[in-house]
Amino acid sequence: MSAALLPPSEIAILLDIAADQRDYFCDICKNHRQTPIYNAYHQGRLQTKYELRQTVIKLAKAGSPAAEPLADKYMREQIVNE
Repeated sequence: MSAALLPPSEIAILLDIAADQRDYFCDICKNHRQTPIYNAYHQGRLQTKYELRQTVIKLAKAGSPAAEPLADKYMREQIVNE
């Protein structure tokens, strides 16, 4: 579900997590790096991010005027985050 870029609060509802546990689920997804829930949430989200970026890069290489600025942005982000 995170691969569909749904936020943790919506995933909690779809998973039928009890209302009084939803905030805790969201907190785990965002902050508890050593848990399977955190890893699953971020793996799904990052897989989609990766796939979208691959598409943008392919389009930029093919000369898409809309994709080129995005590809440049991704390169700058990568350099800053290293």
